[in-house]
Amino acid sequence: MSKSGLTKKITNYLSSLTKEELINLILKFAPQSFFDAIESQLANQSEAIEIFNRVQEAIGAIFSDDTLLYSPKAFEDQLFGQFNKLSGLWARLPLEIGDLILTTIEDIEEAFEEGYLYIENYDKEDEFFESEDINNYIIRFVRSLPNDMQAGYLKRLMNVLEQSGYSTFMSVQEALS
Repeated sequence: MSKSGLTKKITNYLSSLTKEELINLILKFAPQSFFDAIESQLANQSEAIEIFNRVQEAIGAIFSDDTLLYSPKAFEDQLFGQFNKLSGLWARLPLEIGDLILTTIEDIEEAFEEGYLYIENYDKEDEFFESEDINNYIIRFVRSLPNDMQAGYLKRLMNVLEQSGYSTFMSVQEALS
């Protein structure tokens, strides 16, 4: 069966379900990131700050975990998972999230300098951690900023990226130049 045929069958099936049945399916099968995004979108200001603080603390813990720092894929998964929790807060906490992104970029650079985040065969080749997901997250975040904030933040971001000695965030530079 073609993908469009399958999509049509699934759409027809879902259309036949009651609202309660759809809610139950979502609660049963949706990934945690879906629930995290909803939590942040529905949070009031004090809850938003609490979510941000938890994520900031969790990101700090990621950078303190040698096991993760020696496993770039696991590191990426953990870091991206934390940043995703902030997606619903972009409009409410753009300065805080923007600063956290800049700090994270600097921390990744520092981790490289300390010998972390290299691909398993780093002693044979000069390969190192790069995350398309995190780069796309940064690009989407910058593009979501209000016009009056975007130019100033973009200047700060480009300054941090230009000081970077690695090409980890090159796609961000190229997309936002």
